[in-house]
Amino acid sequence: MIYIIILIMVIVVSSIFYYYKPKKQVTKNIFNAEYYRGLNYLLNNEEEKAFKIFAALMDVDSSTIETHLALGGLYRKRGEFDKAILIHQNLLSRPTLESELKNQALYELARDFYSAGLYDRSEKIFNSLSEIKNYKNSCLEQLLKIYEVTKDWEKAINLIKSVNYSKMNKQNTELLLSQYYCEISKNYIQENQLEKAIAISKKALKTSQESIRPNFQLASYYSDSDASVAIQYYNSILKQNKSYFRFIITKIIDLSKKLKNSSLITKTITEISKTDNVPFIPEIYFYILYEVDEQEAKNYIESFDLSNPLTKFTISHTMVSSDPVSSSSIAVSNIVNSYKDIFALKHHFVCSNCGYKSNELNWLCPSCNTWETMLPKTPMDIIKQINLND
Repeated sequence: MIYIIILIMVIVVSSIFYYYKPKKQVTKNIFNAEYYRGLNYLLNNEEEKAFKIFAALMDVDSSTIETHLALGGLYRKRGEFDKAILIHQNLLSRPTLESELKNQALYELARDFYSAGLYDRSEKIFNSLSEIKNYKNSCLEQLLKIYEVTKDWEKAINLIKSVNYSKMNKQNTELLLSQYYCEISKNYIQENQLEKAIAISKKALKTSQESIRPNFQLASYYSDSDASVAIQYYNSILKQNKSYFRFIITKIIDLSKKLKNSSLITKTITEISKTDNVPFIPEIYFYILYEVDEQEAKNYIESFDLSNPLTKFTISHTMVSSDPVSSSSIAVSNIVNSYKDIFALKHHFVCSNCGYKSNELNWLCPSCNTWETMLPKTPMDIIKQINLND
């Protein structure tokens, strides 16, 4: 409905402009029976009939260009890309079309091609328009979208490093570059080229000290060959963003057990405990209880504010799950699985930008297409979600 209202407004404004515009010669009057018939169709939600009339009715000149563009834009938003393309190509076929209007129509045609998945055609137009001052910034942004969608990371990197893009003074340029390097690193892993993957991930880390992903990749790459190095990279993530504590601590625990070196995880837990506003993490409790001693586990619990009902609920459930306690690995496994079952059907990651929820860690949010905004939920967040649903 909103598209219809917008189109009506554009048509009326264009028509008024056309009516009062000084003319050297009498042209076809837009206010005729066909025009009003089309407007009537539009008001009665008969969009197909209205669009056909407007498309055939209006002459192309400076007074009707906005109406044509609005019509093409509506078709594009409706997913009728072939019709949008035809309208904009029809505009461009007029030899008398002014230069600025031609550029405007070209820009819209490039958007049509992009929406239709014809990225090569869209790229070609955006590249040509990027040389024009008024279109430079928007075209560069569109080109970057194309390179991300087509996963042409080399072109994306070259664009980010270009003089024209640097003049835009865009924020998070280093983060974008880091992500593109990480994507190339991922491709190397798929090609079983571990050394190249490690090298490019280190380059990504050097490019952006704020990016979590390079540390995560490097930790993953070293997990099999050098667990102690992997733990160092995981610890770096904990220093970068405490939201990843529960997500990362489980990996550090597994690697420490692999090394049979409890001092590594004990050191990490001590550092975490000193950090303000870190939530109770059941995995840490289980580790201390079974790998250290019961008193240390009790001390860990007592370091939290039990007046908080969500904290109290989480701790209570954790303690119930671990009682009665057996030191056998089977019992430990059953307890941990019991805890995990509570959260199995809940979304463990949420985008801080748009709120999109997922059970997987996506470095690029599938909803709003922003990088590194998918953050892990804490156990308390999940408990809160359970309570709200109940």
